[in-house]
Amino acid sequence: MKPKDTEKLLELLKKTGSIDLYLQENKDFLLDCNIKEYLNALIKEKKLTVAQLSKDSDLSDRYCYQFLSPSNPRIPSREVLLCLCIGMKLNLDEVQTALKIAKYAPLYPKDERDSIILFGIDKSQSLMEINEALYDNGFNCLCEK
Repeated sequence: MKPKDTEKLLELLKKTGSIDLYLQENKDFLLDCNIKEYLNALIKEKKLTVAQLSKDSDLSDRYCYQFLSPSNPRIPSREVLLCLCIGMKLNLDEVQTALKIAKYAPLYPKDERDSIILFGIDKSQSLMEINEALYDNGFNCLCEK
């Protein structure tokens, strides 16, 4: 089954006479997981350890376990989520999807700070490299301590 792009879904949503019918007909194309499920699935897929993720995202082991635990109701802030995504070495599509699932604004290329982050992710830069670029351009670093 070929996925429907966002514009096609929006077009169908505008034309539908029933939200229930729209949801039923397009359920295979709608996001159906929460951010913890998404991140944990990617961690498993990429064979990452929480210890390595903690190191690469510059977050404590305890903090990572806390945010990844399905039983913990807290979700990471946008900044922490970006640190986790960069630490996981996610590609741009995966990062944007994570932000959308978490109900955060996706990285926006017209925003100068977001552009620096987008560039770093696209070039597979580490969190330290991205933070250096942010600092050099007068912006707050991700997950400043």
